[in-house]
Amino acid sequence: MLDSELPRRLSGMDAFFLYAEREDQPLHVGATCIFDGRIPFLRFMRNLENRLHLIPRYRQRIVPSPLGIGHPTWEDDPGFDIKNHVFRVKVKAPGGEKELRQLSGKIFTGTLDRSKPLWEIYVVEGCEGGRGALIFKVHHCMVDGVAGIGLAFVLFDMVPDPPKSRKKPFRPEPLPEPQELLVDALWDSAIESVNHWTRFQRSVTDFGSSLNGTDLGTALRSFAASVGKLLLPLNRLPFNKPLSGRRLVCWREYSFTDTRAIRAVAGGTFNDVILTCVSGAIRRYMLDKTPNGRRIPRNIRILCPVNVRQEHERGALGNRISFLPVEVPLNIADPMERLHAIALKTSELKEAKVSGSVSLMFEALQGIPAQLQAAVLAAVANPTVQSILPTAMPPGNLICTNVPGPQIPLYVQGKRLLSTFPKVPVVMEMGVNFAIATYDQKLCINCCADGIVGNDVDKIMEYLDEGFRELMRAAEVKQADYVRIRGAADISPV
Repeated sequence: MLDSELPRRLSGMDAFFLYAEREDQPLHVGATCIFDGRIPFLRFMRNLENRLHLIPRYRQRIVPSPLGIGHPTWEDDPGFDIKNHVFRVKVKAPGGEKELRQLSGKIFTGTLDRSKPLWEIYVVEGCEGGRGALIFKVHHCMVDGVAGIGLAFVLFDMVPDPPKSRKKPFRPEPLPEPQELLVDALWDSAIESVNHWTRFQRSVTDFGSSLNGTDLGTALRSFAASVGKLLLPLNRLPFNKPLSGRRLVCWREYSFTDTRAIRAVAGGTFNDVILTCVSGAIRRYMLDKTPNGRRIPRNIRILCPVNVRQEHERGALGNRISFLPVEVPLNIADPMERLHAIALKTSELKEAKVSGSVSLMFEALQGIPAQLQAAVLAAVANPTVQSILPTAMPPGNLICTNVPGPQIPLYVQGKRLLSTFPKVPVVMEMGVNFAIATYDQKLCINCCADGIVGNDVDKIMEYLDEGFRELMRAAEVKQADYVRIRGAADISPV
């Protein structure tokens, strides 16, 4: 990606992830990647430094606009040093899966330092069986899941022994003077205000056209109905409560072939199969949490991020996402029946263009002045204000995001990537979320949770195992062996 293609000022959606962040709600994405051998730290760092010119955003930092008139801008970091971003860590013996998960949770806890570019990579040593690991941490204002997968093709290799990269000199542009930033913010705000509402009008018209020729009034009514659904009360689950800020992760790896076989037999989409397994795990979890025959909720609301990039935006950084709010049944015990109910629901939501409605809502909110956006989100994040708003509800019970990855093996320093477990933010009292990546014929599922759930995260993933096997049996799919990755323990510098 060329520098000229990178927008200097954050979009409204990108800036949202900055304004909404707080210590108990860090808004970074990431991944824990496991390799078939140890990653040599110095060679990895030098090789990455040689490629940073391909992703210039990673040498830029956030600079707020004077008086908050506009959204912040990306400016070259004059003191950029890759040693401030790539770290070497070691785990205690035996360096197994449990220890690597603990290490990942510690690294994902806390916010990134905004005085430097908003990313970090940890090279993990001491893993069981001679394996290696990398843990990535990137602020959500830089990338969403789709853009993150695109970056993998810059950071990873498709062959074990790629041509060597040559380092290009980094000559950062000088930071603008405050008065220049002020003038730019005033000008950009005026231009963006006109452009935004022009885009919004066009988006509304396009949305109406997508509804099989529906007129504009009907399109707006559909938009209002879809937004209204997000504001309806929902049944709180045990993990829908104020967050602690401490992060936990627990992952599983299944056969992508098995998942596709279930879909071929039972129908629906790949995402419908995932939602069926996740809802099965939550159903078991709730039955365990509600003894003495108390009823569990009939439905839960799962927010499924949707990529809304246009063709010309492919490969672009930043965030271009919407959400599909899926009411998933918990009162259906039979996995095939539940899969069919979920497939019907998601099909109806897609036909009604609900993700388009939610995208329009985000578009409309981005028309609010930057100062007001920042002030409102900061106020809502304030504990004092939160205590005055006891009826505030999370928009969903949990998030389940599915990012398709490459189906060919990738390499770093000649070491083959075995598995990659993505990390999604834990936010807005949704204390348990699921992030799924497909890679090299594998299905890598990571449960990302807040510390409020404690050991529940392990139990939820055990229930996920049961749900996956149950669905396979119901679909009469022969179970393939899947490998549980072994990992590494407490963080300590080498």
